[in-house]
Amino acid sequence: SSGINAEYGGFKSVDIDHAASHLGRCEGLIGLIRSIPFLQSQQTTLIPNTTLAKAGISQTEIIRGENPEKLKDVVHDIASSAHLHAMHCERLIGTLPAAARVGFLPLAPAKLFLERLEKYDFDLSNSRTLVRPPLLYLRLVRRKLVYTFQTNFELAKQSKPRKK
Repeated sequence: SSGINAEYGGFKSVDIDHAASHLGRCEGLIGLIRSIPFLQSQQTTLIPNTTLAKAGISQTEIIRGENPEKLKDVVHDIASSAHLHAMHCERLIGTLPAAARVGFLPLAPAKLFLERLEKYDFDLSNSRTLVRPPLLYLRLVRRKLVYTFQTNFELAKQSKPRKK
């Protein structure tokens, strides 16, 4: 971690900073994936050459929409990195006070997007891959309620007088 403490909801912690770093990387990689179709239409790509070389595809092939199977390999590679960051973030969130976890609600749609990518075989030309899931709002509300309950439970546990 950078040594800079993140602050959320009155909590300052290197752990929060570390979790936020992984969440940011995950969201950045997802943004890169989501940008591929638009950037193709603009005749450009932001995919690193090392990632393209690993899959055996060139920037020109990406821009022209050639070799869709190799493009799926590229998307899979980027999504795998995003998934690792999401898992690290989730593991770190479990160590944080419940009140600080609310700031990590964006992890839910990120994980849903990665699940959809896998479900549709990393195919960005499939219209169902890039759409917002219909139950996203309900999942976010549920997760927020769980965090709120955990926070209230922790506070109640701390405020109980000790028996002598």
